Amino acid sequence: MALWIRGAIGAVLFLLPLPFGAVEESAIFVFEAAVLLLFSLHVLFVAGRAREDDAVKRAPFLPILKILSAVFFAVAILQILPLPFFLLKILSPQAFRVQAAAAAVAAGGPVTGGWGTLALVPASALGQLILLFCCFLFGFLVWSYVRTKKDLELFVWVLLAGAVFQAFYGLAVYFSGSGNIWGFLKVHYLDSATGTFINRNHFSGYLEMIFPISLGFVLAKADFFSMKPGGRLKEKLLWFSQDRLQKAFLLSLISVLIGLGIFFSRSRTGIFNFFATFFLLALALSAFGRKKKRSLKVARTVIVAVLGVAVFIGIDPIIERFAQGQLTRDARAVYFANSVELIGRFPLAGVGLGGFVYAYPTARKIYDPSLVDHAHNDYLEFAAETGLIAASALVAAALIALGWAVRRWRERRDPLVRGVTLGAILGVVAILIHSLTDFNLQIPANAATFAAVFAIALAGADCGKNGWNGHG
Repeated sequence: MALWIRGAIGAVLFLLPLPFGAVEESAIFVFEAAVLLLFSLHVLFVAGRAREDDAVKRAPFLPILKILSAVFFAVAILQILPLPFFLLKILSPQAFRVQAAAAAVAAGGPVTGGWGTLALVPASALGQLILLFCCFLFGFLVWSYVRTKKDLELFVWVLLAGAVFQAFYGLAVYFSGSGNIWGFLKVHYLDSATGTFINRNHFSGYLEMIFPISLGFVLAKADFFSMKPGGRLKEKLLWFSQDRLQKAFLLSLISVLIGLGIFFSRSRTGIFNFFATFFLLALALSAFGRKKKRSLKVARTVIVAVLGVAVFIGIDPIIERFAQGQLTRDARAVYFANSVELIGRFPLAGVGLGGFVYAYPTARKIYDPSLVDHAHNDYLEFAAETGLIAASALVAAALIALGWAVRRWRERRDPLVRGVTLGAILGVVAILIHSLTDFNLQIPANAATFAAVFAIALAGADCGKNGWNGHG
């Protein structure tokens, strides 16, 4: 059963981005149903052999992570529970005013008592709560089924296959000029590669999470982490055998293709993260890496190859995105200011998950005539929807887990574990950076992929002396 569940998890991971980033209700429903089914099968048939208890011994931060996650979900659940008006007024005066006014309109006059919810739109809050919970469960499932290096490599290949397909499809549509996704005509971002996503930033965000994993995988599979320094010419020639050269070359092509997808998405933050990935990789290898010079040469070769191909094809449209006129026309500063105003009105419990689009017009400190359904900043959006306490707990949980993964990565010795874990950590960092300027974590496919990449980072970091059959 474990084998079937592992295969089904991989299938979900690959297929989820295909229906427009899984933003349609039907795709979300299928994802949620699949995750709940797989989790149920895991509990019924596999959980008895899981390594959760052993992991707690090696990862003392897990209880803290559970507490912080519980705080977030407790607030999200509280948002949809009916509360008497007197308690609602204490917890969220602004939500009380809105709902008391609505009750008065419905009653045809003033009301002295009643019930309401912290969420302005409880149905949307419930839907988003289920989706987020399923993303957490999906990450847990990935973590639970990465128990050996073979499992780790399997999930990496699934991620690489998904990224290669998205990059190839996105570039093919972009350069063909057909302007459609699965036969449906694109309305927006006709000048950018978007893969099967609607928004170029979400396409770029998806590739950004996987691009550093591809780099780490190249370094690991070509054995650059374990190559001995110095040595005779004959030894070096034997090291770079035909098999190794072919393997390194083919895997490097995967990284190059994914990098080109990021470039021709024309996402400014995506391109920034492309270079930031190399900088952070160089920093990590310089500080803690062994054979760092050889590893950096390989990574640098991939970066240069991507830039060379991009320049050869034509980089002018990409440069235009960084032009002064493009930057000054960006409305994100207005969205951020208004979102901060919204947080100030609902600081404790937020407006409810999924309620940003409904509450935003009431908090326009700076006038903006357009329909704004997201804050274009995941941190501000989570804070506006769940309140400062829950949002802070969620961010703290992510940073604590990430810090633990970085610390444990430094202790890893196996080349594959070391390379993939570092790549997954950088993938997490990339989307956390992109979340400052966009809403990738509001897109189901990217949220689920983020959970999976984070799980791989934690699983790789968790590979110790007592786990993974003694190999770490």
